[in-house]
Amino acid sequence: MTNKLNKKIINIIIIIILGLQFFIYLINQKPFTENFSQKRISVENFSSIVLSKSGITKIGSEKLNKIDENRIYLEGESYLENKEYKIYGKNISINLLDEISSSSDPVKVINSMGTLNAKGFKNLDYDGKIIFMGKVEFVTKN
Repeated sequence: MTNKLNKKIINIIIIIILGLQFFIYLINQKPFTENFSQKRISVENFSSIVLSKSGITKIGSEKLNKIDENRIYLEGESYLENKEYKIYGKNISINLLDEISSSSDPVKVINSMGTLNAKGFKNLDYDGKIIFMGKVEFVTKN
């Protein structure tokens, strides 16, 4: 009788221990998606090519920060280049979905006609328009 009672107690203790181990295992598991989409990704000394509706644009920066799936921020000295122009500036934000890039810092734009300096810009790439802010100076090629 005591032998059967001991076996039942041991079986119950083993089941409780296995249950506790399984419970601890479940508690320690982290979901794969937890805060993954909210983490900011940054890369230093970045250079890449972006394909958009208007063509291929080369972008580069001292530091690239990914804000979300559709927005990136080129921190520090940055540039945007394509077959029509080269934009050199600082702290450029790019909305990949709307194909709009902008900066409120001084910018230098070089194209086939000359060089333009401005206090900032907004590039509406899908429309093929660049809007310059502040004092603008354009020097033609001789």
